[in-house]
Amino acid sequence: INGSFNIKDKNNWFYNNIIMPTIIEYEKNNSDFFLTIVPQVLTKNCAFVLNSFWVNVQKKNEFNPVHKHDGVFSFVIWLDIPVNFKKESKLNFVNHSNAPKASCFEFVYTNTLGQIETYRYQLGSNYNGTMLFFPSKLNHVVYPFYTSNKNRISISGNIALDPQKIINKKNVL
Repeated sequence: INGSFNIKDKNNWFYNNIIMPTIIEYEKNNSDFFLTIVPQVLTKNCAFVLNSFWVNVQKKNEFNPVHKHDGVFSFVIWLDIPVNFKKESKLNFVNHSNAPKASCFEFVYTNTLGQIETYRYQLGSNYNGTMLFFPSKLNHVVYPFYTSNKNRISISGNIALDPQKIINKKNVL
């Protein structure tokens, strides 16, 4: 992806209104797993912080290979997906592929047997406004799209722990 641009969370509005409630909900619904991905500090509680925040502008044929992020959590929000997965999947070179993944976002992980598994989101305009919130170390890939000359636009970011900001966790989570 050629077009990635840093953005600023003015007055921490996005963090306070979107990210922090999402972290609270994530912990509530995944309490055991939450403890395995959030480093536990013995004597202090570090606050979460939105440590990077950017917009991606993806053009036709561009992709982002398998990668992971820094921090504890990451997210992606699709603002504008100019294609339809069904239309993408009917392209001859996609339809006859052993892995028809045009216009997909995919998580890549290993199962308990060490085998590589994937979970795929078949992106189309129905995903506009959707946010995925996930552990930063979860590998993922963004596949290209082919049937539109418009840009696919998303916002992404990483949430980390800030040892300079100590909180009373009972009042936050």
